[in-house]
This record gives sequence, structure tokens and C-alpha cells, in this order.
Amino acid sequence: MSRFLVWYGFFGAAGAWSAQLVAGYGLEEALCPGGESAPWIVAVTLAAGLVAAGSIGAAYRGRRTPAGTVQFLSVVGMLAGLFFLLLIALGGLQLLSLESCDQG
Repeated sequence: MSRFLVWYGFFGAAGAWSAQLVAGYGLEEALCPGGESAPWIVAVTLAAGLVAAGSIGAAYRGRRTPAGTVQFLSVVGMLAGLFFLLLIALGGLQLLSLESCDQG
């Protein structure tokens, strides 16, 4: 198993959640006057979810490796990946549930 897959499995979902958090906030602020941010937020949420699911898959591949460190990183990566995948889904739902913005 390559080192890239090990580290992608460990950090990929957290990076996807971070990117979704920043991009979702930016899209909501940038597209506020027009109110057409929903399709973009769905796209960002789906992309982040796919990256997170891919990192869980990469971590799953490494769990059978006999090397202790790689196996540990893989198991922790799978658990963290599931947690961040849940955060991505909840973050997307939260952004979509906001009412259309009003200029204050």
C-alpha cells in the first residue's frame, strides 16, 4: 500500500470537511444577494462527501497490512472518516436549511 493512500485515508475526510466548511460559508456569503446558493452548496457537499468516502475506502484497504503503524492509521482513518462524513452531511443540511438571506 502506498504512503499516499495511508495518509489520504487518515487525513482525507478531515480535509474534505474543512474545505466544505470554508466553501459553504464563502458561497453563502458571495451568492447571498441573488439567493441561488442551494445548487452550489449541494455540489460542494456531494464533492466533499465523495472525497470523505474515498478516504474511508483508502483507510479500509490498509487495515489488513501487517505493519502496526499502517494498520493503526487505517483503523483511526476509518473511524475519523465516518465521523467527518457525518459532519459533512449535517453541514450541508444546515446550509440548505437556512432561510434566504436578508441584507441587514
